[in-house]
Amino acid sequence: MAEPARSAHKEALALAVCASTIGFALAFAYPAYARIRVLWYYPLEHRWAFELRPSALAMDWYGRVLLALGLGAIAGALAYVVARRLKPSAQALWLWAGWALAASLVAMSLYVYQLARRVPHAEPLPSWYQAK
Repeated sequence: MAEPARSAHKEALALAVCASTIGFALAFAYPAYARIRVLWYYPLEHRWAFELRPSALAMDWYGRVLLALGLGAIAGALAYVVARRLKPSAQALWLWAGWALAASLVAMSLYVYQLARRVPHAEPLPSWYQAK
């Protein structure tokens, strides 16, 4: 009797991992399409800011990952709860796995495309800097 319950748990967990992957990939790529506030880190100033665009040299990687982890966890938890009740078929699990792979590839391709085209510009030297 414990075997069907274990199988249902594994199937729900597999669907939750797929939904989590899809949520993570889409949430990670979303700031590239839409102007939303994310967490930016200013390494020269050693500070963090939650804003649309940076005002100086900053990186949004930490903010994107934090956003993606949060939304991926929410998507996975919701999918797990729903999958425990609906008991997905093997065909549905393979479909979710395919969508997870596709979402991951699209997000990675977008990020690679953006980074490959980026032309870095040097920040001006601070006013206090003295050349030696």
